[in-house]
Amino acid sequence: MKARLSRSIKACLATGLASALLGGAAMAAQPDPYASNNTVYPTLKEWSGSFRASNFDYPSDPRPAKWKPGGPTGRLTTKNAGAYVDAVKKFLAPDISGLVNDPKHWTPQQVLWYDMPWGAQGATLPNGEIDPESGREPLLGSYTGQIIQPDSYPSNPPSAPFQNHAVVYYNDVAGYQLGRIWSNPFKPDLSLAQFPEGSIVVKVEAVTLDESQWSVLKGSSVSHIFRPDVASIKGEADPGKRRPVVTPMRFLQMAVRIKDKVASPATGWVFIAFFYDARSKGATVWDRTMPVGARWGNDPEHAVHPAGVAPNGTLQETWVADGLPQFIIDGLGWGGRLAGPLDLGIRHNVMTVSGQRYGDGRPKSPKSLASSACISCHGSAQYPFVANLYPSPNMVFPKEGQEFLLYDPGTVKWVHWFQNRSGKQPMTGGTGLVATDYDMMLTFALMRANGAADTDAFIRNPRLHH
Repeated sequence: MKARLSRSIKACLATGLASALLGGAAMAAQPDPYASNNTVYPTLKEWSGSFRASNFDYPSDPRPAKWKPGGPTGRLTTKNAGAYVDAVKKFLAPDISGLVNDPKHWTPQQVLWYDMPWGAQGATLPNGEIDPESGREPLLGSYTGQIIQPDSYPSNPPSAPFQNHAVVYYNDVAGYQLGRIWSNPFKPDLSLAQFPEGSIVVKVEAVTLDESQWSVLKGSSVSHIFRPDVASIKGEADPGKRRPVVTPMRFLQMAVRIKDKVASPATGWVFIAFFYDARSKGATVWDRTMPVGARWGNDPEHAVHPAGVAPNGTLQETWVADGLPQFIIDGLGWGGRLAGPLDLGIRHNVMTVSGQRYGDGRPKSPKSLASSACISCHGSAQYPFVANLYPSPNMVFPKEGQEFLLYDPGTVKWVHWFQNRSGKQPMTGGTGLVATDYDMMLTFALMRANGAADTDAFIRNPRLHH
């Protein structure tokens, strides 16, 4: 009880949250696994609203799963997945609709959902200040994604580049397991890095645009963050000179993961993506949040084909909703596998190991390469973090404007990302690796925890990804 109380007190004292999952600079002094944010706060003149505190007051006893395994359908197929997804949205509405409709007033404490430790604390810059792009920012407790270029949505491009910012929460079933894993936050129990049946993780994302800049946001809910804006990041090479500002955002995407071995026996997880549909006549933003689709496997038998699916074949472990707007279809992953509009399943300025180029502006180069999808990305969740989220031989993400080196689609190395594995099986072979059950947040938290003890040779700086 004492440990649980101290977490809650720390969350209240720190009040807030923020940016990149792993800091690029050294971690701030006195590592605090239960920090609520990076401590980079706006002045009262800049912001008079609320700050969202983290919730680390994990349940001390197991919680019964409220989600019935298999939902209304049992084992998922492309024919019944729509009914499963509709049931998931209805199931989540009492807890999560407020986060989508009225993010200013929603808190995880109200609904007993929980945060991951080791994600909030800011990194220290060489000048001694806290990097305002690191950790979690204080207004929403959000993480920060990559800068996304308008040409990622060729059918309906926004008028300017933007960033996506996301909050991630775990239900009480998963929260109990987090409490067990992190009972000693400086010595996590890796033997417990598997989530119980009925665990649910929700990620809600918004973008730093308004409806005048991108029509697909018309009527969506508004939230605010305290970060350097895109113009500052692109225009100032020195991170120490980038000043955070209060920036409004519009909700666009919600991603859901459910541990459900009945629905998904091969991987144990069902991944679902929703998007804000400005065409909808629903009364609330939640009502206008519609499914992109669901995915419960990688369709590995199709992965040996360069296009991602066999000629005249169809994917059997991805369902994509009918009637999607073209900008959503633009963002689907390799071979049509599920990826939400903010998941960056399609990459530009790619060079493969064979020398093929994509999206580099050359007349004979294809415009882009669909190179990822929900489960292939999360399948790289393991500790230590030694495999890229994308099928790439490189660990480090390229800087803005640089080429992204990937394996060639359909080759043996590429296919490694598109297998169906148990959440207990690490994607990368070798001794000492521990799978983290398709949970990238857990992977990053473990890396931060180990890095705090100056023992981690594998710390990287990935940006938010699906």
